[in-house]
Amino acid sequence: MQIGDMGSFYRVSTNEYVKTGDVEVSNGDNNTSSDSVDNAGVATIAYAPSDGIDLYNGYGANKSASGQKLANGTQWKFSQKVIDSNSNAWYLIGNNQWIDGTYTKINNESFSDSAANTWDPNFAAVRVAKDTEIYNNDNYGSGTQGSAATGKLLQVSSTLQENDGIWYELSSGGWIPAAVANQIAAKRPAVSLNGKSKDAAIEDVISAAQAQLGKPYVWNAKGPDSFDCSGLMQYVFRQVTGDNIGSWTVPQESAGTKVSLNDLQRGDLVFWGPAGATYHVALYLGNNQYLNALRPGTNVKIDSTSSSFAPSFGVRIFN
Repeated sequence: MQIGDMGSFYRVSTNEYVKTGDVEVSNGDNNTSSDSVDNAGVATIAYAPSDGIDLYNGYGANKSASGQKLANGTQWKFSQKVIDSNSNAWYLIGNNQWIDGTYTKINNESFSDSAANTWDPNFAAVRVAKDTEIYNNDNYGSGTQGSAATGKLLQVSSTLQENDGIWYELSSGGWIPAAVANQIAAKRPAVSLNGKSKDAAIEDVISAAQAQLGKPYVWNAKGPDSFDCSGLMQYVFRQVTGDNIGSWTVPQESAGTKVSLNDLQRGDLVFWGPAGATYHVALYLGNNQYLNALRPGTNVKIDSTSSSFAPSFGVRIFN
């Protein structure tokens, strides 16, 4: 809190305070592998379960539920972002009060090159390469809601393939053509085997995915009752490893090592679209088969690769 003209303070007990500049804050997580990101803005709760999301005291492994739920559509000003040791993003919205970034849309007030270069499971960072309008939807005829100048840093939350090309959905709302922006590549730590052998982890991921067969496709759904393509991959890898491989296709590209289609192995992710602007992902099962949540109106199913809908490349999660 701000106390008069004395500056900024943390309240550490009922009537005890310390100056913020005199202390180092661990934010409830003692794991030194967490990355603090210089980032501020407004987080809107979106696509959350019907009862909302938990507000936590602390974050990561040391978090505890406060008992308060935050509903879809509510907006919360955040002053800091942290990527924890399991590659989850957390936003600070109060005095050691944190929200999981999985179910958020983000409107940045402060977003630097350093923040853009930090891997985030929910978003990809891009730099505008050519002045562009920001469109209301993923087509040129949808009308505009603003513009972005060359050099502007933006956060992207999803991609869609349309007849006129691939489109980026901005985390703050609106769409831009992927052709006018360049992705900023960000490396992430290797996904944990969680104490398993590589072969056992792969088979456990495939078993977890097969357990979702028949569940409906819903855009931006992350389980457990429905999924979109990337939400399904995020869910099954998290079930097995505890790690977050990313909420959508572009962050998931960084979850392992890129491999060619000729080198695919059971348990690899397969992607459709160019690197940095992929629009579909599936789990490769071997023998030219993959498990995926394809599109609205379908259920999670197993398909075979074909020349009419061929993937572009693979990513090996466990090397």
